[in-house]
Amino acid sequence: MSSTQSQSSTSGITPQAFDPTDGTTPVTLPTQDPCCQAPCDPPWVTKPSCVTFTETKTSVVGLDGKSAASDAARGFVIVNVTYTHTFCLVGKQHGGLAYTLTLLPGEKMTLYHSDRYRRTTTETERYSVQTTFAQFVSALYQQQNSNDSSFLTQVLNNQTQSSSSSGGGGVNLGIVSFGGGGGGGSSSSSASAVDLSTQASANQFLSLAQQAAQYTDLQRSITVSSYEDTQTVSTTQRTLVNNNLCYAVTYFVRKVLDVYVMTTKVTAVTFQVRVGNYLSPVLTPAQIKQVESQYISAVEAILKTLPTVGETVQQPTQLAVPTDGVVYDPELAHCCARDPQLEQADLIKLERDQAEAQKIGLQVQLMALEVQRRQALLAAGTLTPFQPEPTTTVVA
Repeated sequence: MSSTQSQSSTSGITPQAFDPTDGTTPVTLPTQDPCCQAPCDPPWVTKPSCVTFTETKTSVVGLDGKSAASDAARGFVIVNVTYTHTFCLVGKQHGGLAYTLTLLPGEKMTLYHSDRYRRTTTETERYSVQTTFAQFVSALYQQQNSNDSSFLTQVLNNQTQSSSSSGGGGVNLGIVSFGGGGGGGSSSSSASAVDLSTQASANQFLSLAQQAAQYTDLQRSITVSSYEDTQTVSTTQRTLVNNNLCYAVTYFVRKVLDVYVMTTKVTAVTFQVRVGNYLSPVLTPAQIKQVESQYISAVEAILKTLPTVGETVQQPTQLAVPTDGVVYDPELAHCCARDPQLEQADLIKLERDQAEAQKIGLQVQLMALEVQRRQALLAAGTLTPFQPEPTTTVVA
């Protein structure tokens, strides 16, 4: 390999021949390594991002198979079932219409886009939309299982308390924990008779999440208007111009929603037997042999009615959670707003411009053919002038 070829391959320059029909000398810049100035970023992961909520249900069942057994002499079993509700982001979709505006040809309008949530809350009390959604899920869960709406009232009044981080990088918000891979401590709801089936728990939590999404949409509303409030401090200003000479343009401003698919999975099942003064440790179904022999058959009958660890239910209904973003969708009007004579004049001008552009293109092709003709003459050794001398006609 020659030194010239080695230098060209190293620098990334690809030699190109001179093209006489182009009229310019091509210049190719070297291809630069994308990681030569800074370390390369890790690749983007195409899998959907997920948010996990943990829920634990407790039920007290008598050894005779009947629920609501509280007589220690007769004996009862305390059952704990832990579910993991996972919301995985699968896409986005248009939300409700926040604003609409129609601009006539040549018209200009300035819009002011603001977030009401950031106007009404202080800097220390602002959270992301995902955190607001999780707070409403936690508050509604507390209200549903304990009839205590104090936390829901705090969230509605923007008097949210500081969140505590869990060991896995997640955030623990009141009743339900969500977040990082390490998982946080989860709270439980206790009742004498609870439907512990995976499908029932998934349906209840999806209904709660849908209500939380509606609360989030109401609180995190977007304001788009054609005038600016004098008391507004932080406002995004956007100027829209319709440069079209004939058609009006309508802008539809819609909110952007994140679409999630919910999957519920049973992650743990434990039980504890109590009969009189006998109290077994907290055991899993695989440790049933540690229970005294006279209670094993009764406990086995109860465990058969419980969901098994690993049982999974995926909800066919998708959950739409609002975001802080909006999208401007322009739509061109189907009717022209100009006088027919003016519209026809524009069409004639357009045809004239197209003919002029075609004429220039044909001239360029003719010049390229002339260059090829002259090169062919030189290659054949013809050194006569390319253009013949003009002939003079003598008139007698």
